[in-house]
Amino acid sequence: RKMKKRKKMTSKDGHSSPDDPGDPDAQGAERTSPHPEPEDPPETVLINRQRMIRRDWRPVRQFLDRLATGMGKGSFAVMLVSNRTMRRYNRQFRSRNEATDVLSFPSQEAGAGRTECLGDILLSVEMAEENARRYRVAPEDEVRALILHGLLHLLGYDHETDRGQMARMEQRWGRKLGLPRTLLHRNYAGRKRSGDGRAT
Repeated sequence: RKMKKRKKMTSKDGHSSPDDPGDPDAQGAERTSPHPEPEDPPETVLINRQRMIRRDWRPVRQFLDRLATGMGKGSFAVMLVSNRTMRRYNRQFRSRNEATDVLSFPSQEAGAGRTECLGDILLSVEMAEENARRYRVAPEDEVRALILHGLLHLLGYDHETDRGQMARMEQRWGRKLGLPRTLLHRNYAGRKRSGDGRAT
């Protein structure tokens, strides 16, 4: 789900993110690929702000680096949150009082002469775990699929209005990255079986 562009907030360690300083789940941020020079690969940041589910997040950090290197469009941050935190953001920015799996916050900031900052992606780890069980995929693959979906929103794609352009791009990159199934392809297949061909 893509949010309207907004001014980015800065976390306590100086990285841009839709920070929540009052969140007791906060665990801090980890850099994955710093870029001291403009020609270096875009920077990606993984921030774990939930304690409900404990996993080794190193494969996810590696996936972020692959995305940044492969797509080469700009730096971005991914924040792992709880359902409670996701519900709060969904209510604030979309007026929906429920948790969702992923939200994207495109940035208005782009530094001259340096790699553009695309924005932030919020991902509910609890929702990802539920989806993984429901669709019988590995939790790590579900998290990767959600990140790819969120990144395409940061790049300006919108599956609700682009007549399948985002779905095609998502499927193409999903194949390149070795994902068993992308988010839009899965949702479309599920709705088609139920008689509704729209993906959300």
